[in-house]
This record gives sequence, structure tokens and C-alpha cells, in this order.
Amino acid sequence: MLELPGGGRRYLEIAQNIAESISAGTYKTGDRLPPERELAATLGVSRTTVREALLALEIMRFVEIRIGSGVFVLPENLREKSRGDLLPVEEVGPWEVLEARRMVEGESAFRAAQRATEKQIAAMEDCLRRMEARIDDIPRFDQADAEFHMLIAAAAGNSVVENYVAHLWQLRGSSLWNRWYDATRHPANRRQSVEDHKAIFKAIKRGLPEVAKTAMCAHIDVLAERFFDLSL
Repeated sequence: MLELPGGGRRYLEIAQNIAESISAGTYKTGDRLPPERELAATLGVSRTTVREALLALEIMRFVEIRIGSGVFVLPENLREKSRGDLLPVEEVGPWEVLEARRMVEGESAFRAAQRATEKQIAAMEDCLRRMEARIDDIPRFDQADAEFHMLIAAAAGNSVVENYVAHLWQLRGSSLWNRWYDATRHPANRRQSVEDHKAIFKAIKRGLPEVAKTAMCAHIDVLAERFFDLSL
């Protein structure tokens, strides 16, 4: 039997449930798993939990996700090779990260609109220029993106919030996050991200806390929509 790490993460429990069904032959090599909605209803969990469970199972080579076609069971010999290379206990699903970012970064944008210095605002504007100029240079685009969010966290004037935002961004380096996020890395999405950041920046520069918070939450909501727009 596949033994998944503990830690109380619901998606890991669901991944184990599905993995056991695969090992028992309920789903055979090459079979397409039921749609997310059906699995969610059968297992009594949300679609976000099922989606994160499927991402975990793909990383462990139990299944292959074919965007737009479905989720298919891989041969057992591939699964045997990966059983010792499981997800760490601290692995956090992308939905949890997005939800936490919405709560924390929305508030940091609110405070930044009240407290940002001219120097911090100038640094944010520089990040925006670099993002716009590096649409087709993903590493540099991502670097400017992260820097922009950290500048807002610093401008909020609370070191605890700043450290927590940094931690949330570190969680974006997880295998689950990368598996999902890599499938959304289209130039059009990066251009949309620049526009989102411009709206956040304008509100902070003008000293409009509620507008800044709304713009930040809307930006993260766009990421959440992309999480659901991918057809697994």
C-alpha cells in the first residue's frame, strides 16, 4: 500500500484514497479517472481538494494529467519507482497559498496605501517597468513580480506581515504549485498580470487603501480562476 506523509492535509488523504483504488485495480493502467466533479461528489470533498490530490498523484507518477483530455492511470512500474519520493509533509497545495495570499496581501496593500514612502513608490514603479519590458523573459519577469509584492509588504510597515508574505512566496516553489502554475504561463496571462499590478500601484500611489486592497484581491482572484480554468 502507498504510504503518504501525514500532517492533516485533506488533499493528501484523498490522494491516498485514489492511489489505493488504483493499486487495487479499480482503475487500471490507461483508464481515465472520473471527472473532478464526480470524484468530489463521491469522496465528499471540494473540487479544489480533488484537484490538488490529482496534482500530487501526478508528481508521484500514479497518473498523467493531460490538459483538456483528462487524468489517466500510469503503469505500475512507473509508480514503483516513485514510491520512495513522496511529497514532503510541509507541501502546501496552491489553493491554500492563494487563499492565504488574498487575506494577507490584501491587507498589506491597504496599509501600503497609507504608509508607503516616495522611495518605496518609486521602487514599485521600477518593478512595473521591468515586468512590462520582460514579458517574454520569464525568470526576470518572475523576479520583478516577486519584488513588487515584497515592496508592498515592506511598505505596509509591519515586519510580521512582511515576513509572512515572504513565506507565502517561498511556498510558490513547491512541486504542486509549479505543476499547476507552469500550465498557466502564457504571455497573455503575464500581460494581464502587469495590468493588475498597475491598478494596485495606482491605488497605493494615490493613497487609496480600500481601492488598493480591492485591486490586490482581484489580482489574486484572477490566479484562482486560472486554477479552475485548467481542465484536468
